[in-house]
Amino acid sequence: MIWLASFPRSGNTFFRNVLYEVYGLESSTFHMEPNYPVDEGYERYPVVKTHLLPSQLQPADPSIKKVYLVREGRDALVSMAHHRKDIIEPGTDYYVNLLESILAMEGSFFGGWSENVRQWMEVADIVIRFEDLIEDPIREVEKLRSIMDLPEPRPERLPTFEDLKYGTPKYGAGRKVNDDIQVSKLAEKNFRRGKTGSWRDEMPVELERLFWELHGDTMARLGYAMGPVGEAWAAEQRSVQAAKGPYRVLLEGNKATDTHMDGVRRYVEELIFGMSAFQVRQPDKWRFDVLVDGEIIPVLQFVEQMEQRREAERREFGVSGPEQVTLDHRLLAVKAKLQQWMPRYVYDALAPIYRALPIRAVLRRLRGDSLEEKYVKAWKQAGKNHQLVHVPLPQHYFYVHKLSMPMVFTVHDMTHRLYPEYHERDNIRLAEEGMRYIAARGSALLAVSESTRGDLLSEFPALSGKVHVVYEAANADRFFPQKDATRWAVIRERYGIPDKPFLISLSTLEPRKNLRRVLDAFLVVAMEPGMEDLQLLICGRRGWKHDEILHPEHPASDRILFTGHVMDDDLPWLYSYAEALCYVALYEGFGLPPLEAMRCGTPVIFGNNSSLPEIVGDAGLAADAADVASIADCMRRIHADEGLRSELVSRARAQALRFSWLKTAFQTLVHFETVIRNSQGREASSMDRSDNLETGTR
Repeated sequence: MIWLASFPRSGNTFFRNVLYEVYGLESSTFHMEPNYPVDEGYERYPVVKTHLLPSQLQPADPSIKKVYLVREGRDALVSMAHHRKDIIEPGTDYYVNLLESILAMEGSFFGGWSENVRQWMEVADIVIRFEDLIEDPIREVEKLRSIMDLPEPRPERLPTFEDLKYGTPKYGAGRKVNDDIQVSKLAEKNFRRGKTGSWRDEMPVELERLFWELHGDTMARLGYAMGPVGEAWAAEQRSVQAAKGPYRVLLEGNKATDTHMDGVRRYVEELIFGMSAFQVRQPDKWRFDVLVDGEIIPVLQFVEQMEQRREAERREFGVSGPEQVTLDHRLLAVKAKLQQWMPRYVYDALAPIYRALPIRAVLRRLRGDSLEEKYVKAWKQAGKNHQLVHVPLPQHYFYVHKLSMPMVFTVHDMTHRLYPEYHERDNIRLAEEGMRYIAARGSALLAVSESTRGDLLSEFPALSGKVHVVYEAANADRFFPQKDATRWAVIRERYGIPDKPFLISLSTLEPRKNLRRVLDAFLVVAMEPGMEDLQLLICGRRGWKHDEILHPEHPASDRILFTGHVMDDDLPWLYSYAEALCYVALYEGFGLPPLEAMRCGTPVIFGNNSSLPEIVGDAGLAADAADVASIADCMRRIHADEGLRSELVSRARAQALRFSWLKTAFQTLVHFETVIRNSQGREASSMDRSDNLETGTR
């Protein structure tokens, strides 16, 4: 046998079909895919195809001859992104697939294009270029005569890509497991174009730049044409700029230390995780630090601290063993408990008394420097070491307001102006001060939705040209369909959830979330025939301006369960077992819970306003948030119509797949780089300009 190796989408399957049709040689495959069997006795075939790295092969016999097919990296990765979207993971987003395949985090994607090429080129007996194979297939296959016996070719049987695409090829259409109709459909998707240079109209410029940064050395060694972006990369490699070291970015991260999870904390955490991943993958380009409580912490160290905070939450729920925690953690936990269990009017009355006492001063002395002194030191350090600051919330401007370096702010909504009645006075003041600070500086802004961008520019038209949309996402590693009866029974017991069908509402209990109307709608539906078993779960902590919203005298009130704060690890299970998420907010700048629920395959009943139609799309039922009857009708339809619910489940997953935190992090970095380069007196080239960025979800 000989190994016929390649990075995926590099002509391997075409090569096998030529061997079969023209030379009469059958071949097999060796892989490690759990859902697709390896041929029994595959090693007895004359040719065995693989995409694995040389060290992963079985048999691990170095004397076995090896042929390697190599394809221009941009073409290979573009084709792979389509292949994943159409065949491997139908419905996934092309842009996200392409980004992930370029990055090849933690050795995924068969080591990544460059590593796969590097390792195989070192051991291959014969190297064949895809571009040469397409030009003259028989000429290239004939090169195998130097390492194996080849029958005489039958040139008249040579297949074209069109023959394979619209026919029933021996390889590449699953003939062993599919019927003729499925074979035909799979072949049409698998043999996509069979051309060189397809990347030119399918690879966004910012992704091509990333490709050159990660794979440029391999492309140069192989002698592939660079084009404008590649030439710019090569020039930058030679420039003095490259010798200045990586870009240093300071991430304001105080929100990540909150005791309660909300949308902004989720955004901050996921962005920090994403930035740390890019630092690991591109250490020569990016270095990140996090500013928290007057300390500047390296991002990888801060990621460890975030994991420790998650573990502390698990301990609080009794699902993990004891571990040492700091005094601050204990105090914050006590404060959180008081906020959760103490009546709001009592807590509001006691809070000013606590602030007036010398407790804080005593704690500061125990900690050493005062918080103000810590920030003064941090600002001096940042001024020397960093080139840009990111602030994830305008209200947090005061953590960085003494810094003179470029800043990028993320804006989540304009509710402090549009709906001030939904906010506490201090939050309105801080949000307004933050926005005026941003406007005075002319800082770059990231809006989390087109809706937020529109609201922002309505209120601050002078910032036009400074605002770019970068969508948020739901964590694919955390939020996905969960179906395990044993684990679900444990979670139900933890929150006292009956074993009955339920709708779920997840949010901080505050006026903007419109919970009163959701409850009123449920009480209407609950009394109707066929709805006797339906429950409503209200998950979330009490917020601000929150009055009593339940009708305890209503006969169905006992079917409404307030769980309080829900542990983050349990959310995917609550979503997955719910018939729908009720998220009928009066206004949302983005709305993370709907996207998280959709990732779990859960339909969403949402308010037909602000960003929610933009995010949910056709994956849920839109309700008039001001109309109880409209909300009730959506609840009724979801529960009573199993066919509708099943259709929405499918749509929910498909819509959620269009969003990715990795994409969020990458597009944020593109804007960071543009701001830094412009601040250094370098006008961004066409490949750098953030206004060329593909911010849509495709």
